[in-house]
Amino acid sequence: YRDWVETASDEDLRKMAAQVTASLQDSPRADVIEKYRAALDLTGDVARGRALFVKHCSGCHRLEGNGKPTGPNLASFRNRGKEAFLINILDPSREVTPDYLNYLVVMADGRTYTGLLASQSATTISIQRAEGDPVSLLRAEIEEMRSSGISLMPEGLEKDVPVDAFADLLTYLMQAE
Repeated sequence: YRDWVETASDEDLRKMAAQVTASLQDSPRADVIEKYRAALDLTGDVARGRALFVKHCSGCHRLEGNGKPTGPNLASFRNRGKEAFLINILDPSREVTPDYLNYLVVMADGRTYTGLLASQSATTISIQRAEGDPVSLLRAEIEEMRSSGISLMPEGLEKDVPVDAFADLLTYLMQAE
């Protein structure tokens, strides 16, 4: 690759740059993110933000003793800043680590399960469902199992949380332990 770059013509480099740029096009959630950027400049209220966290996020995230530890530790995101929170909340599948990919498991009897792959052995897997207890499944009874390639965290918080309230949530997330 390095040899190619050193010998490539300007036209080759322009074509490659155009391909890279095309592959990095804005997410389908870009309009929502752009609208909610206004929350970055607002002063939020910690108490209202905590209440929003408990209502909308604590089913999968834990902060200050509230919630379940299914999703990532949000306190560790604080050093990335408010904008990173904004993007990851409104477009949760934009950058998701393999540990938090949503899996679909179809059993031989037709039952289906979705959730995180919590653990696995030679004979069983454990699926951690959103807002639920993990379920252990026998591999011999699994007909199909695949990753959806998206986060377990759902999109659409903007339907329930207006921009000013989102500022409250961001303020809480930035200070919560």
